[in-house]
Amino acid sequence: LPAYCPSLGLFHNVEAFLGEGTFGFVTKCHNFETDEAVAIKISKSDPSFLQQARREIAILKQLQCLDPDTCNIVRWNGYFFHKDHICLSFELLDQSLFAYMKERNNFGLPVMELRPIIYQINMALGHLKSKGIAHTDLKPDNVMVVDRHQKPLRVKLIDFGLACPASELTPGFIAQSLWYRAPEVMLHIPYNEAIDMWSLGLIAAELATGYPLYPGNIGMNHRWRLKSPGEFRYMGHHHHHHLLVSLIKGLLNLDADQRLTPMDVPQHPFITLNLDIANNPVGTEQELLEVCVHATMWMVLLNKLMQRPVRIIFQVCA
Repeated sequence: LPAYCPSLGLFHNVEAFLGEGTFGFVTKCHNFETDEAVAIKISKSDPSFLQQARREIAILKQLQCLDPDTCNIVRWNGYFFHKDHICLSFELLDQSLFAYMKERNNFGLPVMELRPIIYQINMALGHLKSKGIAHTDLKPDNVMVVDRHQKPLRVKLIDFGLACPASELTPGFIAQSLWYRAPEVMLHIPYNEAIDMWSLGLIAAELATGYPLYPGNIGMNHRWRLKSPGEFRYMGHHHHHHLLVSLIKGLLNLDADQRLTPMDVPQHPFITLNLDIANNPVGTEQELLEVCVHATMWMVLLNKLMQRPVRIIFQVCA
């Protein structure tokens, strides 16, 4: 598409460009047929991206029977063609969870915000699982805040460009963004939609601390280090933080069969924690480091199973 494109299809005037990715562009448009603002995802005209757009449409059609508001999934309005591009129309949402955290200067979220966000993302994953679908690209960029000024925050899962039936997931195919990738994916062993729960665990830790647990490349031939207590200063100080630790550990279980499922999460004590207690924040950095150490255990297992050198540098603070 040209840098300036005044209209898309028959009914959309372009008002702003919202973002760009490997797939193409996202624009804010005014649909003058319905008189509403929408987000239009425009695929690149390359055949591979057009095929990906068709696969996304197939997934979105399977999800159309779900209520987008109660299921925490972005509302899809349909698709149309613009020249050599496939355009997908979605409801216009406020900002990504990634952008929301950036606005907070990467300050960890309080329990009153953290719990409903985890609950809602899990709700979306539960409904995907009920349809036999794996998202395979869960990360803060793909979770949208509906309205940042509304409390409690409402969030919705977006971007189904890499989603697929769980039955079609193939060992050896590298799914997920690197920072949120499950160990079974890296091990090239059979995996299923439980990889999304691993990503949820990493997102939960990131929302609590303000920073991702894996802040860089951690491929087999890359060095990786565990942040020191000084670097990983925990600003959230959640009361009953051990409950959050327990939840994240359950989501980051190395055994995918033992990992918490979407049905387990709503029953976890961290989610059912009394609201009055949650308003009285207390916490320790040591408990946070416990989460980090547990989350990195899989790197050691990965090294043993693959029998390839992985250098892990630990920084220790007195």
